[in-house]
Order: sequence, then structure tokens, then C-alpha cells
Amino acid sequence: MYYPYLRARQFELISLRELAIENILQGYITPVIEPVKETFNNLDIANKIFVEKGLDTFLIINPIVGEHLGDTEHYLDYLDGLEESRFLPAFHYKQNSQYIKDMVEEYNLNNCMVICYDNFVEDDRFRDLCGEEFVTHIMLFDPSRFRSLDRYLRTLNKNYIRLDDVFEKQVKNSDFLDIPAHKFTEEHLYYKEEGYQGFSDFTTLPSEYIDGGSTPRAVVIHFTYLNENKDNQIWIRHFTSDTNDSIANVQGKFREAAEKAIAFCDIEGISNTAVTELRNYLDEGRYPGLGTVKKISIKNHLNVVNNYLL
Repeated sequence: MYYPYLRARQFELISLRELAIENILQGYITPVIEPVKETFNNLDIANKIFVEKGLDTFLIINPIVGEHLGDTEHYLDYLDGLEESRFLPAFHYKQNSQYIKDMVEEYNLNNCMVICYDNFVEDDRFRDLCGEEFVTHIMLFDPSRFRSLDRYLRTLNKNYIRLDDVFEKQVKNSDFLDIPAHKFTEEHLYYKEEGYQGFSDFTTLPSEYIDGGSTPRAVVIHFTYLNENKDNQIWIRHFTSDTNDSIANVQGKFREAAEKAIAFCDIEGISNTAVTELRNYLDEGRYPGLGTVKKISIKNHLNVVNNYLL
């Protein structure tokens, strides 16, 4: 099972909504969403579709980035007020086991996920928390850092998920121009035999959260694909514009990157709704905006993982 870790920005939620409508996610992919806006409009739209399509999604209750972070009841009150919901509660653990237990009791929660990210410190309270009946999923970032804990979590008969940061961010978009195709991840091949019930990453986005953005000097389309010549590892290509000396003519930069991506997909026989959408923008001569480019990249990646897990 794949648990992609996404922030609840508009383009990320749209990618999940569209894939849910296409019935791509149900069965093998369970998204984990970290809300970054104080308001709930985008979450409401997504939840309506998730309910219609029967897609369970974990919503992080105490985000560590965004407009309303920390151990509060803000998102719990939101969940509690939904008439129908496919959101399941997830908590970042940061030496806050009492907060988690209090919220579980106050809101009568079950089927909870506990996430141990980069602000996590292993202690006995965490091990006790993981043994609680309401904890059904445990996500640990880079388990190799915690070898004894890693072994312990395998014994709990829980859904134990490894979270890895596999996207190699560059200082500038133009830096991707000289990076050849390379391995992106192989966790889909080995997670089961290594004792995990699932694997997770930040898809084709950096793990670092940055709110907003600026007009890019270079446009990059990050496309993953299953490399049958490398034992079905998932590889990535960074299709990058060539004229990157200024921020002028972003539409032209997009065309340069999209032409490379579509030519590659045609040669390799890669076809899904993300590829079709990119091809349509290219044919129309239209730049859809950076958010949509990222959405297309995410949709393609989730299609790639889903097609392997089917």
C-alpha cells in the first residue's frame, strides 16, 4: 500500500480529486494530507468527492507547517462537524502523547495514524502510544535512523509505513537541465519483504514546504516511470526548458519542457490522463500555470505507482 504525503494546497488536492473520480486511487493508495490553510473550502470540496468515491484519506490534525500549526483542536473541530467524511485522523508525534490521548478521548477517535517526522525523539511514551488500540497506522521517517525502534514497530501487528524523502531538490530549476534520468525509488519493490505494510514519500515534490512562489526562470516537468530495464525501479526524468536566462516568456519555456516530455512518453508508450492533459496544453499552445504543471506531475506519479501495485 502506498501512502503519498501531500500538503493540502489547491493543486495537490485537485490531483487527488481528479484521480479519485477516475477510480485510480481506490484500493492501493491512501493519501496522507497535511492541511496548510486555516480555512476549509478546499478540504470540503475534496471530502465531498472522497465520500462519493469511497476514498479513505488521512488528515493530519496537528500540522507542522502552514497557517494553523501545532497541537490544537482546529482541524478536529472541522472533522467533528462534517456530516459525512472519509478523513481519518493522523497525528504528528513530537513528545505529545498526552495531547494525542486527550484528543482521542474527547473526540472519540479510532483508526488513527501516528507520524514520526524530523522533529521526532524516540522515548518510552512513544512506544506506549503505539501500543494503544486506537493507533492502527504508524509512519516513521527514515527508519534506518532508529534501528531498535524499527524492529520493535514490526512486532506490533500494526500498519507500519516507512516515509522517505526521495525527490532530489536543486537550488534552481535550471539545474535540472543537466541531470539525466535516474532512479527515484525502489521501495515499492521491497517494502513488504522488509516488514512494512506500506511505503510513503512526498511524490515528485520536495519535502520542504514553501508557501507561494515566483515566476520561474526555468520550467521543469518531473515525470516518473517504471523502468523495466532496471528491475521495475521507478525512475524520474526532469524535462527542463532551454531558454532560462530571464523570467520572460514562461509560455515558451513550458512549451520547450512539454515537448520533451511528450516526445519521451510517445517513445516509451506512456499513456495516462496526466500525459493526455499535458499533451492538450501543448497542442493548444497554452501555459496552465505552475500549480497545474505540478498537479500533472503528481497525477502521473500516482498512476505509475498504482499501475505497479495493481
